[in-house]
Amino acid sequence: MSDNLNRRGRVLRLKTGYNPNSSSVGTDIPTFLAIAASAGAATTIALHLLDVARERILRQATTPENADAEAEAEE
Repeated sequence: MSDNLNRRGRVLRLKTGYNPNSSSVGTDIPTFLAIAASAGAATTIALHLLDVARERILRQATTPENADAEAEAEE
């Protein structure tokens, strides 16, 4: 029995995330998911900021001060 233990191979090196029998696309999937999530979050934030800017512009255009100035300009 001790002869069987001595004949076994040894692990010389361990490569994580690498399988020579499969494609390497599997290692890229977490990166793609992170990029997609980041793009979605960035789009949501950008659209919110654009909506806030639009609301401010509309609010300034409809204030009574601006309406009085426009009425005086028409006369």
